[in-house]
Amino acid sequence: MKKIVTLYILTLFVSCKTYELTPLGLKTQLENSSVEEKGVKLNNASIFFNSTYMAISLDSLQVYDKQGSVFYLQNSPSIEMRLINNEGEKFTMYFDTVVIKNDTLVGSRSRFISGIKHKIPFSTISKVFVQDGHKNFKYTN
Repeated sequence: MKKIVTLYILTLFVSCKTYELTPLGLKTQLENSSVEEKGVKLNNASIFFNSTYMAISLDSLQVYDKQGSVFYLQNSPSIEMRLINNEGEKFTMYFDTVVIKNDTLVGSRSRFISGIKHKIPFSTISKVFVQDGHKNFKYTN
């Protein structure tokens, strides 16, 4: 039983393909998008777990796979982004909540508690990774 659980957990982590983009590439794509209110249905839960929030309006995000090939990742509420700053600190947030305000990148860490945000000076970001977390989050509008 222990082996089955371990195999299942490993499969979950391996099945999420991670893409990379440069901090400048992220900034360019965010600056060329707008922000709009979107409704999100979370895990087919009751109405109490659905929410609306201001989200970026990009249809897709230009990213690169490990071989350096360009890939267009469809934007959705389940896209997760991991940033690494110059000191090696890691920050995880949902991609569609990320905006740049006064050279600071701001993004939500939680779908359930919208006030929990990371604020990272953009000039300190050294690496950007994104992946589809395959969570059952869907836009309602």
